[in-house]
This record gives sequence, structure tokens and C-alpha cells, in this order.
Amino acid sequence: MKHEDSGVVFDIQHYSLHDGPGVRSTIFFKGCPLSCRWCSNPESQSRYPQLMFYKNLCIGCGACAAACPSQAIVLSGDGVHMRRDLCQACGRCVSVCLQNARTLSGRVMTVEEVCDEVRQHWRIFMQSGGGVTCGGGEALAQPGFLLSVLTRLHGELGFHTCLDTSGCAPWDVLREMLPQLDLILLDIKHMESSRHKEATGLGNEPILRNARELGRIGFPVLIRLPLIPGFNDTLENVRALGSFLAETGLRKVEIMPYHEFGLTKYGALEREYSRPSSTTPETERAVAVLRGCDLEVLVHGRRDDEEKPMQQSECAEYKQ
Repeated sequence: MKHEDSGVVFDIQHYSLHDGPGVRSTIFFKGCPLSCRWCSNPESQSRYPQLMFYKNLCIGCGACAAACPSQAIVLSGDGVHMRRDLCQACGRCVSVCLQNARTLSGRVMTVEEVCDEVRQHWRIFMQSGGGVTCGGGEALAQPGFLLSVLTRLHGELGFHTCLDTSGCAPWDVLREMLPQLDLILLDIKHMESSRHKEATGLGNEPILRNARELGRIGFPVLIRLPLIPGFNDTLENVRALGSFLAETGLRKVEIMPYHEFGLTKYGALEREYSRPSSTTPETERAVAVLRGCDLEVLVHGRRDDEEKPMQQSECAEYKQ
């Protein structure tokens, strides 16, 4: 695979506590082959920079319209409106907005720019047992850039590196990253390919194939199940996942309960959010089923001493 010197990043978040061990810096790569209905980072799906407009912060001063070279911003009696078909995501309106109502999601960064930013936190990495996580979007959608970043961070600087991925990529692409990785966080959203395609736009075949290969070679993997009510929290799907993981030798699972933290981003992109009919997934049932498959199960954001105990009769029911 050819190394690439630059790529598109939409955020670099420091002091991350849930993207791998220790305190970490997380690099969010822009672009993803999936279009999950409930994606908490909808600005990550497109590979290209996008303008985000938070209307609740806008005071209608008109500075953005005056600065826009493509006349994509229109002032009217009922406020400020955007012509996204004309917007070139140049960022000029962002630079003149004093209310931070406009932000540009995504910028081209070189490998050195990315690494120079995260390496400033090396003391925190060392003291906490942390490192750097590459996520997105889908970092594997920019494979040459990802490989260059990982080679610099892991191979040259010696940082602990983690890939947070949907796994929706060819095995040959993922395999080439492994020498520069210490851990993979792998999402498995649904075990039935047709249901997976219905909610994400693509089937799950490459994801399950990659999971099997990682299990076969014994690479350190934490499977993540983003639990969406009425979609993948059913008894049948969780049982299928547990059986699959037990067969492949992938023993660790983290359940990611449903949330709506990214809801305001849909409004900023003028996109509709597809809310499930219920917002309360069957988390405890999923925990019991997966533990019944002899898997190590965590719940995202919950300490071990906060685990909600289940009655023995309940666990027995879910194991059947």
C-alpha cells in the first residue's frame, strides 16, 4: 500500500477516556463507507469538508452573507438561510462569525501536523498507560494516510496505538495496519446482513470476515456493540453475536448504550435524524446473554462496581 502524506481530519480530541486504555488522543478521520441511521457523528460520513450551521446561535448580523464568495447565504425576513448546493466549504463565513454559529468540519492535515499535535501529550500517555486512537468516520477509508500516521506514531515514536473501526474494509487493507497497532475496537452492529444493510447502507460480510481473521490470528480486539433499541437489541441478534464471538475466539465485548449526543449536528447539517421508536435498549438482557456465552462483557461508561446485578432466574432465561 502506498503511504500518503496528508488526509482529511474533522477533529482531534485529547484526554479521551473511552477510546482505549488510559488517557488518549483520538484522531477522527473524515469519510465512512457506512451511513448508519443513528450515527452520532454525521459530519464524519462525507470525505469532504462540510459547513455546519447552528441556527440557534445566529444573530442575523449578515457578516457571513457579505463574506460568502459563492452567494450561498441568503438573508430574509425570517432569518439566515443556506444554499448548500452553492456552498464551496471555503470557510470564509466561519472566519467572520463572532457567535460561532458556523464551523467547518474537516480539514486537510499532513502526517506531521497530526503527529506534532498529539505528541505534545506524550507525558499523559506514559503516566496513564494511554496513547493514540484513530477513529472516524472510518479511518480505513483513508488507508494510505492512516498507515503513514500509524507508522509515525507507533513505529517511530513508540506510542500505544488503537484503531476504532466499523471493520467495513477489505481484509488486505486491515491486515497491513496490524504491525503498527496494539489494539482494535471493532463495531458489529447486526448479525443479519439484510438488517445491517437496511440501517447502514451496506451488508456485514466484510465486517464478519475481518472479525474471523482477527480471531484466527489472535490479535487483541475489543468488540463493540452499539445497542440500538428495536434494531439490534433483540434476543435473537444478541444470541447470534454471542455464538459468533465464542466460535471465533473474540472474548471481550463492550456494549455501547444508545444515546442522542449527536442530535444537534443533524440540524447543523440540515439533515433529519432517524430516531428509534424507543430510546431504551435492552442493555441488561444483552449483558446476560453475552456473559452466558462465556464472554467478558463491559458496558460503556459504567464502572465495574456499577454493574446492575440480575436475578439468577433472569440469566437462566436469557441463556436458553
